Amino acid sequence: MIRIILCDDDAIFLERMRRDIRATLKKLDVEAVIQIFTEAEMIPQKTMQECDIIFLDIDFNDKKYTGIDVARKIREARKSAIIIFLTNYIEYAPEGYEVQAFRYALKSEIDKKLPQYLRAATNRLFAEKEPFQINVSGEPITLYLEDILYIESQGHNAVIFTQNPGKKSGTQKEYKVYSTLARFEQQLSERGFLRIQKSYLVNMRRLKQYRCSEAVLDNGITLPVSEKTYSENKKKFLLWRG
Repeated sequence: MIRIILCDDDAIFLERMRRDIRATLKKLDVEAVIQIFTEAEMIPQKTMQECDIIFLDIDFNDKKYTGIDVARKIREARKSAIIIFLTNYIEYAPEGYEVQAFRYALKSEIDKKLPQYLRAATNRLFAEKEPFQINVSGEPITLYLEDILYIESQGHNAVIFTQNPGKKSGTQKEYKVYSTLARFEQQLSERGFLRIQKSYLVNMRRLKQYRCSEAVLDNGITLPVSEKTYSENKKKFLLWRG
């Protein structure tokens, strides 16, 4: 069961979206609770905290806020939420980089694009929640991809740093595994992890900014970046984010 928010000031458009989303999810064999809001300030905090996917208008008529402002609040409540912006004007797209938007959908093309976007969003959602098994000193431990911040090579070990979504910085945990970073890269590179430097493999879900000098995670941690692979990795990062 996934939870979806639809937020747009056009009530008729919202009802059509809800109908089409239900039809698409039925084909994908995915169950969902879908809530609609014509005013962003009416979205309860608990609903934001539980949100898996939100379809969000960017330009709200007669409102002092924009969809970007709403997305910032969503990110504070639920870092892993998948945000899909709905807009009539694609020039808004660059602003969504800050809030890690998953996709931009022109309202004029939503009928054609919706199945594709929903399939990609649910695939990522289930991939993030897919359990990832590790072995620490002979003890099997199950982690989830969305909780992993990065993996660091330390001698003959790889140390996995995790932090649960929504938790404040300082609550992260470490798991030391007797393994090479290359082994983890082989397992995780197609699941949203990027080798930014010889000693670091980063979860792109948790990567807020990727610069030529450093990578900044969503909890404020900064990691060094290889200048040699920066250009290629930057392309991979932008392509992964869509």
